[in-house]
Amino acid sequence: MSYLILTGHHAHVASWIAARVESCQSLEGAVAFGAMRDGRLVGGIAFTEFRGRDIRVTVAGEGAWLTRRLLRTAFAYAFQDLRCRRISAMVKQGNLASRRLVQRLGFRREGQHPGFFEDGDILCSYGLLADECLWLKG
Repeated sequence: MSYLILTGHHAHVASWIAARVESCQSLEGAVAFGAMRDGRLVGGIAFTEFRGRDIRVTVAGEGAWLTRRLLRTAFAYAFQDLRCRRISAMVKQGNLASRRLVQRLGFRREGQHPGFFEDGDILCSYGLLADECLWLKG
């Protein structure tokens, strides 16, 4: 299956991601990377809140959409172009699929934030350090 990778400041990719992530209110100004299949957007990775050494990532997708090329492109942007030392991801504890995804990508759970969500669920924070990013090695 062939995917077209979108890179850069794609507002429509960021909006598509924000509409699918419950805890996300806006990704305005995000740098977003998208995966298109058969002319349809099926997944995306958006970076926001750049703080020099850290940047926040938000991810959403439908089905099997993540490719090595997309991951290398997105992580190279954060770690090589921006020279971040880490990427942070925030995931609702009840969202097991998203927690598994960030862990498979190499993120480590760093903390939890009780009372963050109106429904009482916990926000889990994850981090990926540049020197631990498997997607940029080899």
